[in-house]
Amino acid sequence: MKKSILSIVMGLVFLAPAVAQVSSTDSTATKASSTEDLYPMWQNRHAIAISAGLPGFGLEYAYNLNRSLNLRAGFLAFTFNDYNTDMDISGQSVNVNANLTSTVFDIMLEYQPSTRSSFKLVAGLGYLNNVGLNTLILLNDDIGYGDLVIDNEEIGDIDLTVSWTGVAPYMGFGFGRAIPKKRVGFGIEVGTYYAGGPSVDIDASGMLENTSEEEAELEDNLSSYAWMPRVMARLAIKL
Repeated sequence: MKKSILSIVMGLVFLAPAVAQVSSTDSTATKASSTEDLYPMWQNRHAIAISAGLPGFGLEYAYNLNRSLNLRAGFLAFTFNDYNTDMDISGQSVNVNANLTSTVFDIMLEYQPSTRSSFKLVAGLGYLNNVGLNTLILLNDDIGYGDLVIDNEEIGDIDLTVSWTGVAPYMGFGFGRAIPKKRVGFGIEVGTYYAGGPSVDIDASGMLENTSEEEAELEDNLSSYAWMPRVMARLAIKL
């Protein structure tokens, strides 16, 4: 009887490490499986996206580098031409014709701190190819001084262009994955480019021709407008 009990005890002693090893292996496999379920098959995944907001409408390509990093490249464009309005300036009625253009090329690196959340931090560079406002200003009526009447065409017009160009660093944050878990994903992003102060070009004619000499002063007055906001909604499709 004693021999039987001793045999059972010895068997349990030798069997315990094997059971513990199998249990540890199963636990590790389960943990790895759950991690993969959170972000399955992240390697070499691609997506394309369409976006809309400020500063325009765009198309984008995204590449998944690893579980936390995505690389994005795209462009944004917007054009709004021939906006006409009449304004009162210093008691004179003037006509203003405005044209707005925006073309930006981007390359961004997107970081997701946790695979359990779609929150992301974004940094990168934008190339401002053509971002600016052009306005043509001219008097609607002739100007009279007593018996003297000066035709509005003789007074002339002012063609003013304010534009930002060149490479601009970008920082932002948002929600939504560059490569969605499912086939389609939605995201939002808020950030800003540091574009520096705009350049100013004034082309004036007639009696207003000397206005062109005020370009440098106007550039200095606008130098504080160095940050360009970016607010985008994005629809991504996993390839």
